[in-house]
Amino acid sequence: MHQLTNEKINELISMSDVIKAIEDFYINGDQESVHVPERMHEEDGDNTILLMPSFFEGYYGTKLVGVAPNNPNLGKDTINALMLLSKRETMEPVALMDAQGITALRTGALGGISMKYLSREDSSTVGIIGTGVQGFSHLQAACAVRPIKKVYVYSRKRENVDRYIEKVNKHFPELEVTFAETEDLMKQSDIIVTATSSKTSVLPELSEEELAGKHIVGCGSFRPFMQEIPDYVFDRAEHAYVDTLTALKECGDMISAKENGLKDEHIFTLEDLIKGGERFASEKEAFTVFKSVGMAIYDLVTAILIYKKLEK
Repeated sequence: MHQLTNEKINELISMSDVIKAIEDFYINGDQESVHVPERMHEEDGDNTILLMPSFFEGYYGTKLVGVAPNNPNLGKDTINALMLLSKRETMEPVALMDAQGITALRTGALGGISMKYLSREDSSTVGIIGTGVQGFSHLQAACAVRPIKKVYVYSRKRENVDRYIEKVNKHFPELEVTFAETEDLMKQSDIIVTATSSKTSVLPELSEEELAGKHIVGCGSFRPFMQEIPDYVFDRAEHAYVDTLTALKECGDMISAKENGLKDEHIFTLEDLIKGGERFASEKEAFTVFKSVGMAIYDLVTAILIYKKLEK
């Protein structure tokens, strides 16, 4: 059985590879073979444990995740996770992977797909609120699908911003990256990413004219009491996009949006975007919002991609 670290995983696959794999999953994958049991949520104070099984074609995967939102205060990552990939027919384990990198790649890829189908083709500026793993993975995704030139970044702690800028300079030396307060960040950015576990909105209110043509991606909040994206965003956007309809009951952003009048007919999924991209082409010039909470099948698709690369 293979054992893979994050470093090895990042040697084998790129963000562009994962974006393509998820698109291919919906376009060419055997959807009848998909089985995704409801994931187990267990809370331990502020921390959350997730057990996420899934089945697709010839594989079975289980991801065990620990989310500790106070870890950044200790200089540690918020998410720790392992992924076990097995052959579906025999249940034979074939790979044990450090799933922190898998989680970052697949979540970034989901946001990247939304950027690909919903943001303007010429989007060149991105604003990142939250300087953790997902804040960086979504910058990777933005650069994979759009000609990004400038990055605005915000965190409540300036030392976190400094570390983030140092990391961006190392991996993307061609980008101009700078700190910005949230209002200026929103005004200056074509694409805005919220990657926090905040219990209250992290976005200030802008006018309809200031929001025109912008695309918001929310990827941090995943529990009912968390809400990064304010209600007014869903009021201003003609449609709301989610990675999976599970988001409607798992995260505070979507729960609040539904309570405030967001209709089911105005909600579309990642699958809708990928399979019917032309239908949503006009949205690229509008104000759009995408919210992801993740789903085990995306981890499995990513793990299969890694395993196949390893076996070549």
